[in-house]
Amino acid sequence: MPHLKELDKKYKDRGLKLLAVSNEDEGKIGPFVTERQIEYTVVRYKKIAEDYGLKGWPSAWVLDGEGKVLWAKHFVNEITDDQWNQWLEALAPTKVGKPLSRELGGAAKAFDKGEIGKAMAELKKVADGATDEALKADCDYLAGLCARHVTLFENKIKAAGSDMVAKVKAMEEAAAKFKGSELGAKWEADAKELKKSKDYEAFEALAKLKPQLDDLKPATARKKLEAIARKYPDTEAGKEAAALAKQYGK
Repeated sequence: MPHLKELDKKYKDRGLKLLAVSNEDEGKIGPFVTERQIEYTVVRYKKIAEDYGLKGWPSAWVLDGEGKVLWAKHFVNEITDDQWNQWLEALAPTKVGKPLSRELGGAAKAFDKGEIGKAMAELKKVADGATDEALKADCDYLAGLCARHVTLFENKIKAAGSDMVAKVKAMEEAAAKFKGSELGAKWEADAKELKKSKDYEAFEALAKLKPQLDDLKPATARKKLEAIARKYPDTEAGKEAAALAKQYGK
């Protein structure tokens, strides 16, 4: 626990999100968290050992911004500061991290609150008329921090691939994060447009049906899949539904 608390305090403002999972009862977890004054997130997951095939306690993973596993062993304290710094360099920091020129007070405050779009809008007002070299340097620094958030969300949207539901969710999340900026408005408009498409309708319908398939009678599952295939014949999800329907016989 002391090491995890140290990691949280040391790296949370640089983008590290620490999540601890326990399979114990809530009545045991709650008092433990309170007693140890744990500030990072702790959740209860009763079947984590079964669902994830844990071979021992503790077990730990480090994931990047897209969910890729970077490291998986038992003890997080095996990870060196150099390794943490290398991973964190690829993330978008959540705090400015140093004093900036007075003119950038509003932009810096918005950034620290996670309002990246507002920070970008405030930054633009200052940067457009900046003549002082120190102020220009601070503008460039803050612009660089914002750019890392832009890249992070662009990668999230790209990682969704052909998963229309995931793509719309990523766009809507990006639009909220960048509200107040031209980029935020673009992502919001793109998400709305995508949700109107047949491709999205088909993917959403299939995504809702998939978790139910194993609990349905084969004939019922086949009929529901065929209904999606008929309604959306020219979409990827419609074609997938048609292929899945064949697996449930006649």
